[in-house]
Amino acid sequence: MIILNMSDFTLPANRLVLQLNNNKNKHMKNLIKIKWGIPLFLTLIFFSACNLELQKEYDFDENARINEPSAPFDMTIWEFMNEQSDFDLMVQAVQLAGLENIFNEGEDDKTVLLLRQKAMQQFLNDQDATSLSEIPVQTLQNFLFYHVITTRFKQHDLNSQEDVQFHSLLEGPNGRINIWKWRRYEEIQINRNGSPDKPSTAKSASVFLHNYEFTNGVGHQMEKYVQWAPF
Repeated sequence: MIILNMSDFTLPANRLVLQLNNNKNKHMKNLIKIKWGIPLFLTLIFFSACNLELQKEYDFDENARINEPSAPFDMTIWEFMNEQSDFDLMVQAVQLAGLENIFNEGEDDKTVLLLRQKAMQQFLNDQDATSLSEIPVQTLQNFLFYHVITTRFKQHDLNSQEDVQFHSLLEGPNGRINIWKWRRYEEIQINRNGSPDKPSTAKSASVFLHNYEFTNGVGHQMEKYVQWAPF
């Protein structure tokens, strides 16, 4: 016969009560920390905000256009390119190809896709060349001809969501260039996917900076080069 002692049951119960009391004390301590922490946090925010300068007031100009970065430049496209280090490689390509007159002369009747360093480096890589001097002069000329469009246009001259096919200085069917303006941001896209009759050899890109006006044309800056067919 087994005789049970009541102390065998009361001991676990006592431990349970003690544990509950401990948990209750911890909970109360946490509530106290939160109670004092919140006012302290709000006080710090208040004093930090007091050190901030008031926001300046600006008059809204309803005629301002963020997609027209500057007033027309009183210089040619060639002069602008030579003043900007972003176009050092394109300047070098123009000189090697002997085409300075195209970018420095003429009337205000053309659009030039100004190729920044990143775009020119992409072209070099695709030609498996380490310098422009390694590329045949005829290839350089065709490459540059394609980035000069024989029609002058800025963003506002184009209808949104409409494919327009222009022609570049590159003669023949490979000189075709397709322009599209996206409605949402009025971004100009060149040879986009879905362009009419676009061949698999075409390269597409979006304009990086729009609407640079010069005495002999308009320029749009590019960080990628474009093509209809290999040069």
